[in-house]
Amino acid sequence: MNIHIKMNAKTFGNLASYMGLIVVIVVFNLLTGGALLGLTNLQAMSNQMIVTALATIGAVFVFGAGFFDMSFGGCVCLSAVIGGLSAISTGSLVVAALAILATALVLGLVKGLLAAYVDVPFFIFTIVLSTIISAAVLQILGSETTIYLKNAVKEIPAFDFTQMSFVNVIALLFFFLICVVLFCYTPLGLKLKNMGGNILSARQSGIDEKRTTIIVFLISSLGIAFAAFIILIRTRTVGSITASTLGNDVMVALVLGGMPLSGGSRSKISAGLIGAATITALNSGLTIMGLSTGQIQICRGIVFVLVVFISSFSYRNKLLPR
Repeated sequence: MNIHIKMNAKTFGNLASYMGLIVVIVVFNLLTGGALLGLTNLQAMSNQMIVTALATIGAVFVFGAGFFDMSFGGCVCLSAVIGGLSAISTGSLVVAALAILATALVLGLVKGLLAAYVDVPFFIFTIVLSTIISAAVLQILGSETTIYLKNAVKEIPAFDFTQMSFVNVIALLFFFLICVVLFCYTPLGLKLKNMGGNILSARQSGIDEKRTTIIVFLISSLGIAFAAFIILIRTRTVGSITASTLGNDVMVALVLGGMPLSGGSRSKISAGLIGAATITALNSGLTIMGLSTGQIQICRGIVFVLVVFISSFSYRNKLLPR
């Protein structure tokens, strides 16, 4: 009987994130008179979800290993700005993509090295890093607050909705499949979850924590690069406020996707997709209802705290001392 109850609780826990997504969609579709699932709004939500999903899927590796990273928004912004300037000066999206990838990888490597070798609480470092990145973006942009691809030395092709949808799907599927393979079918996934569950136990089991740490941050930086490139080619503009809320969106998406921010064995790649879809539907529903930006942030914060509080009951006593 006890085993049956535990199995039911585990099943419910695995399905809770999917049920939450369905509830959010149904409730806000009713509250908005069907506008949430209207064709125009679905198109808008798909574009918003792709960026959040790409960043969050990569974040699963970092948070799963036990690192609380708050710099995703800043990293996407800086990568997009560098890519945008490269595109404007060369007129080439290929050069822009390479510049974005290089910037994201450098940022990922820096974070990985500091997380692996500097004995400082990592979230403190990412708070400082976010401030540095914001200052760097302002310095790079100078007197301009926004840059536009239309000012490129030669015309850069624009993408219509159909073409953009194709790019979105290809980018998301490609990155998601890579992450599924790495997370579920290679030793890396087991190692990073062991590190997130208990770093002392991971060390004693022979896991090379420094090497694994650097790898997870580099994988996460690929999600940042994809997200920055999608933003650049979709909006054809980038500035100092680009992806300004993405850091919070990633954390909320992970929780709504059914993954604890402390990482460990409950980490899962699906949290990136489900959480991104949920937070996008939540944001869109609140916006359609006419709430201001401040009111939306308050509602998101309340939902975040409630979900963390409720979900913590299922794992707070199962983690080893860290």
